[in-house]
Amino acid sequence: MDKKIDSAKIAERVKAIMKDGATLKQLKGVTNAELEAVYSLAFGYYQTGKFEEALKLFQFLVLFDHLNKKYWMGLGAAQQVLKDFQNAVVSYGYCSFLDLKNPKPQLHAAECFLALGDKRSAASAIFALEEFCPKDTDVGREYLAKAAKMREKIGEAAFAELAAEDEKLAKERSAKQS
Repeated sequence: MDKKIDSAKIAERVKAIMKDGATLKQLKGVTNAELEAVYSLAFGYYQTGKFEEALKLFQFLVLFDHLNKKYWMGLGAAQQVLKDFQNAVVSYGYCSFLDLKNPKPQLHAAECFLALGDKRSAASAIFALEEFCPKDTDVGREYLAKAAKMREKIGEAAFAELAAEDEKLAKERSAKQS
C-alpha cells in the first residue's frame, strides 16, 4: 500500500488551520475534559515536588492547546522551579500575551529575569505589571504590593534606565514624524 504525501494539500490545510487559529487539540479531537485530567495530574505532580514529571505534562498541554493561559502558567512555574529561567520567561510571556491584565506571569517573569541577572528586563516586566494590572481588585492590589517589593530588589536605577530608553525612543519617533 503506497501512500503518497501531497505536500500541496498539507500546506493548504496548515494555512487553513493557521488562519482559523485551530489548536492541535481540535485537530486531534481531544476534549477539554481529557486535557483537564492531564492538567490535574500535572498540577498534582507540581504540588508534590515532582517537577520533572509536571514539566513534561505541561509541555504536552501547551502543545495540544497553545491558547490556554493556565497551561502556560503551569509550564512557566515548572521551568522556574527547575531553574530553567530563560524558558520560564518565554512561557510567562505567552501567558501574559494571552491575558495581559493577569499580573502573575509578569511578576514571575521579573523573578526569573532577576535570577538571570537581567535587572533591566526585570524592571520592564514590573513596569508592564504596574501598567496593565487591574488596580481596583483585591488580586490587583496584592500584586501591585508585590511589584513594589520587587522594585526594591531590582533597584530604581534599572527603572530609570528603562524610562530614559523610552524617552529616547519617543523623541526619535517624534523626529521621524516631523
